[in-house]
Amino acid sequence: MPASASTTMTAFVLHGAEDIRREQVARPEPKPGEVLVAIRAAGICGSDLHYYAHGKCGNFVPTEPFILGHEFAGEVVAHGEGVTGPAIGTRVAVDPSRACGACKLCREGRYNLCPHMVYFGSASVTPPSAGCYAEYATAPARNCWPLPDGFEYAWGALLEPMSVAMHAVMRSGGVGGKSVLITGGGTIGQMILLVAAAFGASKVVVSDVKPFAREFAGKSGATATLDPASDTLAEEAAALSPGGFEVVFEAAGVGAALGQAIRLAAPGATVVQVGTLPDGTAVPVNALLTKELQYVGSWRFANVFGRVIEMVTSGRIDPRPLITRIHDFENLPEAIVEAGSGENILKMQIRRN
Repeated sequence: MPASASTTMTAFVLHGAEDIRREQVARPEPKPGEVLVAIRAAGICGSDLHYYAHGKCGNFVPTEPFILGHEFAGEVVAHGEGVTGPAIGTRVAVDPSRACGACKLCREGRYNLCPHMVYFGSASVTPPSAGCYAEYATAPARNCWPLPDGFEYAWGALLEPMSVAMHAVMRSGGVGGKSVLITGGGTIGQMILLVAAAFGASKVVVSDVKPFAREFAGKSGATATLDPASDTLAEEAAALSPGGFEVVFEAAGVGAALGQAIRLAAPGATVVQVGTLPDGTAVPVNALLTKELQYVGSWRFANVFGRVIEMVTSGRIDPRPLITRIHDFENLPEAIVEAGSGENILKMQIRRN
């Protein structure tokens, strides 16, 4: 880094519920094995909205103010000691999951379950891990995935949630030729729709209470959509997939949606929980028993980042319609408020030139 380079940068720091401030903070220096990334695009995730609205996300309570954000892409502008690539000037997307790489789970390839995981923009550790709502961020060089020519920064900032969707589909054991139901038509649910269709599901049905989500799913290739509040839900679902759905993804993070997912699953089906549910959520365990359902969890992702890039590059997945709003970096607080309003927004992103 040139000696004349500024030692500070602009960042948006969360201080508590509905309290995010634009501040000048120290610009991070890349440590051995790390690179410095100038951030060009970043997404706003549901977890970011929870931190902003409540000052915490589930059981993750910040011990001090910190920078939010974990979906991002940018340009490598400096190397730490020992780094030989990606080269300075390379456009990259960053896998925000920093596992230890040494524990049993990491060695088995299930690094998403690493007990020592440090995730960008998260209060799951103490002190909280700084995120990407800033001009720069450091990242392990191994976490930086070069973007192919023509691959926009905005698409790169979608790779983390797309990887969550890809991992969920892979956790199901396969959807090829099967009937699929997705409960929850938010960002992850819509992404699961794209991946399931690309992997050859015979039909993909999306259930959501919001007309916007149902309409969006229909435009994105859903076979049909369901309104879970309909008095004729069971009959409509049976007409679409007699006997029930063979694979069901719960992506709403709502207890009632999980109950619906299990009720509408076919005997012998697989139910994948992707949404984070409140502790103490009731699960109809006797239905799991009598229908011999396989009930599996899907947490974050592992070993799919590169595959998502390949699927986008090949055209098997088109992520562009998922970005429904873009704000400039300077307007991040307004973007978070707007994203949290629920007004016909799927994926909100910020950009920085």
